[in-house]
Amino acid sequence: MTTRPAAVQRWEVARPRTLVDHAVEAILAAAAKGLILPGDRLAEPDLSMHLGISRVPIREALRILESQGVVTSEPYKGIRLMEVSAERLQQVIDVRIALETLACRRIIEHERNGKVGAMALRGAIEEMELMRQRSDTYGFAVADTAFHRVLCDLAGNPVLSKVWESIARQLTVIIGLSTIAKPMDSIIEEHRALLRVLRSGDIAATEREIDRHIRVQHVDTDYERIIAERRAELAAPAHWSRRS
Repeated sequence: MTTRPAAVQRWEVARPRTLVDHAVEAILAAAAKGLILPGDRLAEPDLSMHLGISRVPIREALRILESQGVVTSEPYKGIRLMEVSAERLQQVIDVRIALETLACRRIIEHERNGKVGAMALRGAIEEMELMRQRSDTYGFAVADTAFHRVLCDLAGNPVLSKVWESIARQLTVIIGLSTIAKPMDSIIEEHRALLRVLRSGDIAATEREIDRHIRVQHVDTDYERIIAERRAELAAPAHWSRRS
């Protein structure tokens, strides 16, 4: 009898959403949509005004996002959205390729690339397709991140999953920004291609595909231009994510 991977079996436990949860998601969504941009200062009074909640949950949300690398805090500079520089992207790419290559290898070695594993990955792709239809940038970025989360979970290595999770929300922001310049359809097709190769069971081909997938999505995207153009569009006194 074949045992399903724990990552596929697991039910998500329902939890009440708190104001902190709401603030975390709202800030992430704004960053993924390019409403706040890398390097922008995040002031608690501004966030409180735009989210309609007190500064206490916002402060806690910012602490959570700082622990996950989404925002940074420096003396005299305040809290800012993470930078998306060429150097930073290369660091994230290096970590992702190492983790996700290992995940793919373990999936194939343990024969978790069959029908059940593929079904879980297709579910994330279907969610991406739905978000594309809705033109929901944040929802698309979350679904893209979820695909790679499932990929890592299927490896059956909790340590690998935990390390990958430490950069997951940074990925959501980066992926969201990439959709400003890159069609969602092409991103979806890249995920379909990766799933096809993974299903084939060819470890070497899968490793090449995961490397290509991650590098193409990020290296071939001119984030500096995207950010500069988006900043020009948002340059107005009323814009809530101001720079100092």
